[in-house]
Amino acid sequence: MNSYRRKGWVLALLLASAALAAAQTYSVLYSFSGAPDGEWPQAPVTLDPSTGNLYGVTGGGGSGGCQYPGCGTVFELTPIGVERVLHSFTNSPDGAGPIDVLLDSKGNLFGTTGGGGVHGGPDGTVFQIDPNGTETVLYSFTGGVDGKQPDSGLIQDPNTGDFYGVTVAGGAYGDAGAVYKITATGSESVVYSFGAPGTSGSTPEGKLVQDGKTRNLYGMDPSSPLGCGMVFEVTPAGVETTLYAFTGHRGDGCEPGPGNPGLVMDAQGNLFGTTLFGGSSNHGVVFEVTAGGVEKVIYRFKGAKKGDGAWPYAGLLLDESTGNLYGTTEIGGTGQCVSGKAHGCGTVFELSPPTTKHGKWRETVLHSFAGGADGYYPSAGLTWNPQTGNLYGTAVLGGTYNWGVVFELIP
Repeated sequence: MNSYRRKGWVLALLLASAALAAAQTYSVLYSFSGAPDGEWPQAPVTLDPSTGNLYGVTGGGGSGGCQYPGCGTVFELTPIGVERVLHSFTNSPDGAGPIDVLLDSKGNLFGTTGGGGVHGGPDGTVFQIDPNGTETVLYSFTGGVDGKQPDSGLIQDPNTGDFYGVTVAGGAYGDAGAVYKITATGSESVVYSFGAPGTSGSTPEGKLVQDGKTRNLYGMDPSSPLGCGMVFEVTPAGVETTLYAFTGHRGDGCEPGPGNPGLVMDAQGNLFGTTLFGGSSNHGVVFEVTAGGVEKVIYRFKGAKKGDGAWPYAGLLLDESTGNLYGTTEIGGTGQCVSGKAHGCGTVFELSPPTTKHGKWRETVLHSFAGGADGYYPSAGLTWNPQTGNLYGTAVLGGTYNWGVVFELIP
């Protein structure tokens, strides 16, 4: 896998209508064959609702001339599974190891690369691809005060059009990371630098989410301050608050937010997310944090022996009309992979909220990956089509050529 992604295999969306039904039919839309069409799709896909086309990235492959395994691609996929590579990265000056893309109302794609750029090395870039397929580097990180390795996707402020993201390194206090803002014309500024004396947090990961009323930003740090990570809040003025610090004890989670997307917020301002580890079996949890910083674990994964999944690496998808949550686990389920049945090949799951005051959230496995042509190790979140209710996602390995797949779940 590309060296700019986080170790391991690795839009937060609020949905206002059309409940997501339990998916029943799984199909592979596209199997990657390696260079030049791409390898290792490690991020969610983005849907163009007007055409039904999907857009995404692969962490490796492409025809950009990089050394094996390649510097990655941005691709387009039609509803019938015809793939077109929009851009193959070359490391310098355009970047290497694309992380994610989002689509604006004008048909432009915006994204980040975890490394490469005009300064070389693992600094990273923010890029744009216009509707004609022309790629432009909006900003190349220097690896200093401005940040380094933007290892998560972007969000866009609907009022200003500005983009926000995090870097896992760089910033004003060494390599502790930063929250940054970048305009559509490529002007970058740091909103908050982690690592200041007397503060907590470093190396933030995962996509941010923004409160539409306060404009405050929320994100996750997988490693601090108590060793198991935290959920943080940053105001537009750059004031940071630790909203909740995970303990890793008594069923609490540990290591939140390493994958895209990150947190998702409901209409009441409650945040939902996942931790990779922790819980009663150390297989990860799904949690809720209120606006006041009160945390509650709403589901603890049991692992392959129970078939419900393990290691929920990516964030969640929220159906606002029902309160249901949808996500993936990187391993677990009932499939048998190269590493053995005990680990499983990953799942797509649904969590339904309690129907009574003291009830529990109910988990349903929508798909257990078999570890072959259907793909395995899904390490990214899900996307849905509001017109059909179909779910879309990626698995980093498997498929016809074992370079990963884009899949569809049909209700």
